[in-house]
Amino acid sequence: MAKTNARVDLHAHTNASDGEHSPEELIQIARERGVTFLGIADHDTLAGLERAVAAATQAGDIQVIPAVEFSTDWEKREIHVLAYLVDYLDPATIALAAKFREGRLGRAQKILAKLDALGVPVEFNKVAAIAGDAAIGRPHVARALVEAGHVATVQEAFDKYLASDKPAYVEYESASPHQAVEMIRAVGAVPVLAHPLDVTRILPELISHGLVGIECYYAQYNAREQRELVDLAKQYGLLATGGSDFHGLNRMGHMSALGKVDVPMEVVEKLKQAKEKIK
Repeated sequence: MAKTNARVDLHAHTNASDGEHSPEELIQIARERGVTFLGIADHDTLAGLERAVAAATQAGDIQVIPAVEFSTDWEKREIHVLAYLVDYLDPATIALAAKFREGRLGRAQKILAKLDALGVPVEFNKVAAIAGDAAIGRPHVARALVEAGHVATVQEAFDKYLASDKPAYVEYESASPHQAVEMIRAVGAVPVLAHPLDVTRILPELISHGLVGIECYYAQYNAREQRELVDLAKQYGLLATGGSDFHGLNRMGHMSALGKVDVPMEVVEKLKQAKEKIK
């Protein structure tokens, strides 16, 4: 499996949540970019993992690190907690993902109610059709706003209505990040705080609840910011993980940077060691 240009990318999404590509397409893109270890972490759903693992097994030269990215709320802001090396066939893990998806569904309904009150109505069945089998999220609402003619682009939908400081934003009610960390450990997975640069002050609290790592090598962070996070991880005795947060080849900025973040190969083994300690 070893490659001279082997890469690690522990944060990518499929169209099972808000990614652009199917699990099979994502595996192929990762192979083309020399990614040997690919973390697939869809939002609040495990739906893409079995197909991705099957595609990677068939390819033979790439290993999927199964994960899920849970959406939580803390101090009126959205915080994501990654669960690495999840057993995506385990009933307890499936039930946990379902709990978070229910939170997404309720949130979407409240967002639509706010949009209706703002005079830009969107039908729920339109949003559900756009989402398909994926867990409903704000990107699906944004696309529905575009289709309804209320905005010209998905970005405009966020800028006018859906961003955290805009009038149709709704907080999550499913769990706090502290609870997410505990629930992730309870199903034997490894909890890691995603893109933590703006919320590092929560670290001592999350560590007390069992946090194992933080996402230090991240496509949207510059070299200095990544070094600061690595130093912070060392200070707290946390695992330093990383990835691109890839959403698709046609997405702007860091969301198209699959395999372009320099994540140390040793992180994969350290994640596996951490999982053994949690079991």
